[in-house]
Amino acid sequence: MKNYKLHTTEGVQDCFGPQVRIKENLLQKIKTTFRLYGYEYVKTPTLEYIDVYSEKGIQKTDLYSLINRQGEVLALCNDMTASIARLVATKDKNPCIPKKYCYASSTFRYPKMYQGKSHEFLQAGVELIGMDGLMADVECISLASKTLKECGLKNYMIHLGSSAFLNCLFQDFGISEEDQETIRSRMEEKNYVDLEKKLSERLSKNQASFFMNMILKGGKISFLDELMQYLVGTQASKELIYLKNLYNALKERNIENVIFDFSIYAYANYYTGIIFAIFTEGAKRSIVDGGRSNHLFHHFDCSYPLIGFGIDLDVLTDLFLVKESYSFSEIRYLSFAAPGFEALADIENESRRKSGQIVSCCLLKSLVDAIAYAKEKGFTYIIIHDEKISILEVAKL
Repeated sequence: MKNYKLHTTEGVQDCFGPQVRIKENLLQKIKTTFRLYGYEYVKTPTLEYIDVYSEKGIQKTDLYSLINRQGEVLALCNDMTASIARLVATKDKNPCIPKKYCYASSTFRYPKMYQGKSHEFLQAGVELIGMDGLMADVECISLASKTLKECGLKNYMIHLGSSAFLNCLFQDFGISEEDQETIRSRMEEKNYVDLEKKLSERLSKNQASFFMNMILKGGKISFLDELMQYLVGTQASKELIYLKNLYNALKERNIENVIFDFSIYAYANYYTGIIFAIFTEGAKRSIVDGGRSNHLFHHFDCSYPLIGFGIDLDVLTDLFLVKESYSFSEIRYLSFAAPGFEALADIENESRRKSGQIVSCCLLKSLVDAIAYAKEKGFTYIIIHDEKISILEVAKL
């Protein structure tokens, strides 16, 4: 019989040692950056009524749900954007806009197909509520980029798409709503064989070829210009002009690591405007996901435009952990007191802590063991309290 006391459930993991230190350090930098941009930190419950995460009365299939003592159906936090929308609709009815909120919280989701994927994610993100248009989109993408730079990530690529463009393209090509759902599903699954088959059944050969090339290729501004040339005079072309204006606005702010990618439609029904995701080499999935969702508040009997993004702290932490490329700016002291000097050491250590230094008391009796411990745990210095106080750099021992 399996001893469940010694195991964790599927899709979750323990976090300790360097992994915790990296994650905490990253989270602090992220929160600081959000605050400097004027975003207010909010905390919503881990448990919400399951209706918070429903869409047109249909509950999401990836929810972790449970029943409380009153017989009410609850869900673990599945989507921080929905939770913040519920907060705004019920607690923040002040009409003053924009409303700028940020958060850091765990979210819980069953993956569609379990393949060793996580069910619990630590996310940090922002929601810019009440503002539509180019400048709001620019701020959101700029903040996502700035935050990753502050975390120490140097090489990453911003993939930019548009749900509004796809919707217009469907209309221009005369694709029915039923077929749209099928096409979206195939795109989300990356099932390009069935997608191509479906397109060839519903579109002309030229249109189907254009659609597949658009999804599979992607590229810089020249790629966008090619699409615009093919779609000149259509509704979809107007959305491409908006994307080009957005690209130029980002370029003016020295953000040039942008490519147009019309395959990122995992939440195409969720988003109503731009969609963006940020990737970097070595990461197992996107580090950042975001976009505009102007219809979300309708579910909460409000009418606010919304754009936001979430940073996957677990992916970002693992990236630095694997590359062993994360450097800590904090200096940590290990205090070792010889017999009879413990009280004096405590007084000295407390003085250091008041000045902001991190000092951990070593309870080992042997200096040799204390030095070995300091090396193992990554301390910067070891303070030896004896007839005199000595401070040794651990890396040189």
